[in-house]
Amino acid sequence: MVWREGVRKIRISEFAQKHNISQSTVRHYIDFGLLVAQKNGSHYRFHEDDSRDIERIMNLKQLDFSLPEIQKILTFQRLTGGKADEYKKMYLSLLESKEEQIIQAQQKYEKMSYYLKETINSLKSGEMNRSGKLGFPLSSVGMLQCPCCGAALNISAGTIENNMLIEGSIKCKCGYSAIIQDGIYIDEKAARQKLLYGKPMPDGKEYLRVASPGFINFRYKGMGILIDSMHKHCKEPEYIMEFNLCVGYFLNQYIKHIPGNAIYILVDYDKDRIAHLKSSLETGNEHKNFIFLCCDVDGIPLRNSSIDIIIDYWMTKDFAQSNNQPLLDIVLPFLKHGGLLAGIYPNLHKVKGIDNTLPQIEDYFNREKILKKLTDLNLKQLDVADMGPVIEKNRYNMDIYDREIYQTIYVGKK
Repeated sequence: MVWREGVRKIRISEFAQKHNISQSTVRHYIDFGLLVAQKNGSHYRFHEDDSRDIERIMNLKQLDFSLPEIQKILTFQRLTGGKADEYKKMYLSLLESKEEQIIQAQQKYEKMSYYLKETINSLKSGEMNRSGKLGFPLSSVGMLQCPCCGAALNISAGTIENNMLIEGSIKCKCGYSAIIQDGIYIDEKAARQKLLYGKPMPDGKEYLRVASPGFINFRYKGMGILIDSMHKHCKEPEYIMEFNLCVGYFLNQYIKHIPGNAIYILVDYDKDRIAHLKSSLETGNEHKNFIFLCCDVDGIPLRNSSIDIIIDYWMTKDFAQSNNQPLLDIVLPFLKHGGLLAGIYPNLHKVKGIDNTLPQIEDYFNREKILKKLTDLNLKQLDVADMGPVIEKNRYNMDIYDREIYQTIYVGKK
């Protein structure tokens, strides 16, 4: 480059400021050969030709040319002076190619925009058009039984919609009482907020935010195996019960497989969490037969031998930690003769030191002890499968934090 006498040359900081770019960007363009600034000792000096080059670079970047493409254009221009046919043909070819790329990109983004609008409208429509309020099915009132004395329960002051109890008062001669509120059976003495490590349990969105994709997929695959096994051994259940529903992870996967006439019973003591899941189920789900029980596991107001499938999804361990007693001893009496226990049990190969305050909890992380417990309950093992390990570092799963965790998928018959 030939410099004219008397023309002012500026340093890199002033050049960068003048063109509203960083000094590191200027240096990168120099290293890449886009700028050919004069160097005086250890400092670069910039001339008006460099300003024209940087403006050209910015214009070409706006047309989505890559740095190698810009380098090719500028070097051809410098070599030919920008007037030669070779340069014009090369530049025209690049422009036509870029135009074709932009046309293809426009078509792609138009399709994406159409799909996004359709999906957004569909979701908004589902939010607005609820398919109907869910309540306690009138056909199932006869299976209610006082959890204290075993007597039949009396229902009064009831509100009925579409063959479902929406509101009602429930009493027993022994003094037990409950209500049906917005379609949820509520034992008001048992209802309370669910806590985890002394703090409110996270909702599904928060839990999924901190859970690793590997751990989520680990649990998802286990649910798929369990659902397949349930179908294989019980094709037409009448009543299915899942206790301590957490945030509905299992139900959300299973709901599309539930037989249309089956009634799905959800048991939890956190009324707000039940209400949230119920509201979600009232939007866009075809299955409409549910019983929502807000009560303790040892206060389920149902007759014994009334359930076809009991689902124990990671709950044996959680219940033992919070209640220090076996869960299955409490809930198996509800299972019909010939009914299925469908469970997924997390376990660790090395269980030492899981919780020094509750050493008996180790039994619920030990695969062999879990299976022996199921055998001792006179369950006939139909299917058993093992998955793992994965390692999860999740503050909401401190009992398995940074450990190799497995899960045993089990289906047994009473």
